[in-house]
Amino acid sequence: MDIVLHAFEGVFTVSLMVLAGYYLGSHHWFSEESLNLISKLITKICLPLYMIVNLTETLTHDTVIQMSSGLPVAVSSMIICFIIGQLAVRFAKIPKGRRGVLAAVFFVTNTILIGLPLSTELFGTKCIPFVLVYYMANTVVFWVVAAHIIAVDGTENVPPLFSVQTLKHIVNPPLAGFAIGFTLVMLELHLPHPLLVSFKYMGNMTTPLAMLFIGAVVSNADWSKIHFDRQILLALGIILMAPVIGIPPLMTQVFTIQAAMPAPSVLPVLAKNYGADYEYAATLTVVTTVLAVVVMPFYMWVVS
Repeated sequence: MDIVLHAFEGVFTVSLMVLAGYYLGSHHWFSEESLNLISKLITKICLPLYMIVNLTETLTHDTVIQMSSGLPVAVSSMIICFIIGQLAVRFAKIPKGRRGVLAAVFFVTNTILIGLPLSTELFGTKCIPFVLVYYMANTVVFWVVAAHIIAVDGTENVPPLFSVQTLKHIVNPPLAGFAIGFTLVMLELHLPHPLLVSFKYMGNMTTPLAMLFIGAVVSNADWSKIHFDRQILLALGIILMAPVIGIPPLMTQVFTIQAAMPAPSVLPVLAKNYGADYEYAATLTVVTTVLAVVVMPFYMWVVS
């Protein structure tokens, strides 16, 4: 019962920030220009710095080496879900501008904000290394694969796979932040304290800004254009698609819970950045977050 209450508490915390953004958005605090500014601030400054601080403070060289055997498993499960997502999007005939967003929700999740505390509550601190393995795989896949398919879907002219434009989609500031943080960890280097504190302050703005952004977008969304039809039903089914592969029991349990987490909070921000349907992305984020509360007790029963 305590675990279920903890799940509700995590989602409730997120919901409060989204509601704050919704309230401000409905009272016209945010213009299109201000939403563009928040989007750029998150993706180009806050999130890259968050990546650097988060990796250097939670990982060490030795733990990365010890956990490396789990990375192929995590990546493989995401690839399977990516293929399923692509097939589902084609089968459901999702309109352009929403295809990349919906496909991304199939294989990338909110690993740290909701997934880490929930897994820790369920399995204890011994699960943290496996959560971080999934987080590393999730981060790389999100900013290499998901960012690319959303960017391609948000543009009229699809660039060739091997082109400068495609490279720009893949080599983005958050991925650069991850690469810098990972390099510092592997070389066992530490940021100077003033730099670390500054990065932490700016990085900690990522989640609140992303939640305010989601609330503001949802408040301004034209709901007549967003039908809870097969597109949303597909999103509802995503939560039930947690891949389980023949791996050590605890890793299987942790990866199952992580794969069942809701859509990443930065998904609407990314969609906005690349010209995709960010209102739809915000709706999917809200829907999968709410749905996570409903199905999580079932998953907790399964993995227990």
